[in-house]
Amino acid sequence: MAAVRFSLRQLELFSAVARTGSTSAAGEEAALSQSAVSSAVNELEQSLGVTLFDRVSKRLVLNDAGRALQERATHLILEARAIERELSGGEATCHMKIAASTTIGNYLIPEMLANYHINYPERRVDTQIGNSQEVIRLVAETRVDVGIIEGPNPATELLSYRWRDDELVIVASPHNRLAVAQRASGQAVSGLELQQADWLFREEGSGTRDAVGSALHPYLGPLSPKAVLGSSEAIKYAVELGLGISCLSRILVQGMLDKGTLVELRTEFPRLTRLLSVVSHPARPISPSMSEFLNPYRSG
Repeated sequence: MAAVRFSLRQLELFSAVARTGSTSAAGEEAALSQSAVSSAVNELEQSLGVTLFDRVSKRLVLNDAGRALQERATHLILEARAIERELSGGEATCHMKIAASTTIGNYLIPEMLANYHINYPERRVDTQIGNSQEVIRLVAETRVDVGIIEGPNPATELLSYRWRDDELVIVASPHNRLAVAQRASGQAVSGLELQQADWLFREEGSGTRDAVGSALHPYLGPLSPKAVLGSSEAIKYAVELGLGISCLSRILVQGMLDKGTLVELRTEFPRLTRLLSVVSHPARPISPSMSEFLNPYRSG
């Protein structure tokens, strides 16, 4: 049987260069010198008899052969790490990595971590928080085991499943005219009143903006915002200050509703929801440990 002419370490360094775009950045990630990384990649190319990168504007960019190798190298690296974990008693030193979009990361993940560590104190769970696009990128680059995002998965090369529904509520300041009228009459706010209200929304292209627009459009049609803010956190505080009304995740505003600094505007609409999804890489199956972390909070 002929010996394999390249090593797993060479594949790992090749993959790091492909991900970062340079041997220096890959060296920083791997705690090696730039020359050591360059040497490993050159040896890999010589072993395979192909060139794997093109140089474009001082960056190393995968060519056709490099792209073909990258997909298979990812599978080999992940499988090797899985073997190492399993054969070295990996369950006792379980270390999971999760990326979550902002609302999930700030409001759901802390409770999940606290409850999980009660049952599995020896396991480690690291979490990165960003917008949905950042979460998708981390999953696609296999930097995390799974991602949890608001809305459906836009990346066709990744796997996803519906994790749970997130309720959306229309909120206002207690001093907003709609909140005052609702309190006085005890009646739900009408669709016409909502159409004429000052709305605060996220920016165009935001996953939250898309989800809210999809939820409200069947009942209110297109809405023009009075103001656009770059985060849901900013919106909820702007609503509290009386700048307008908004439609936000109940997870995000429940604390302020409990304190009375925000008021839920009741409507005759059906319950408004958006989808929360778990996203994973096809080469990285969701582990039993990860399922134990996610499943208690899964609905449906």
